[in-house]
Order: sequence, then C-alpha cells, then structure tokens
Amino acid sequence: MAYAFKVTVKNSYGKYVKGLTVQVVHASCSAPTTKEILQAFKDQLGIDINTATPNTTFMVEKLK
Repeated sequence: MAYAFKVTVKNSYGKYVKGLTVQVVHASCSAPTTKEILQAFKDQLGIDINTATPNTTFMVEKLK
C-alpha cells in the first residue's frame, strides 16, 4: 500500500524557499528518504540541486 506525505521546506537554501511544498508517495508508512524528497522537488517543480544533501530541513506530514 502506498502512503502520501506533504513535505515542506523549513529553512531556505538556494532554490528551496521556506514554505515550498511537494507531495511524496512512499511505499511504507515511515517517512520518505531525503533522496525521494529531492526527487519529488525535481519531478514536480523542476528544482534540482547538485549536492547530495542540501543544507535545508523538511517538515514531513503524513496525509490521510
């Protein structure tokens, strides 16, 4: 079963602006990985960053 999560940027970093939000679909009920989150930003908003882990944090909420 797939679960949907709302991911919001908590602090700005480059093109990741505070408050920016995407939805991530994840196969388990645990939070999505950073790699999945970054892929969602790339797929949905066209934001791609060349570093493996940006200096930003994300707020992850499970959607019902």
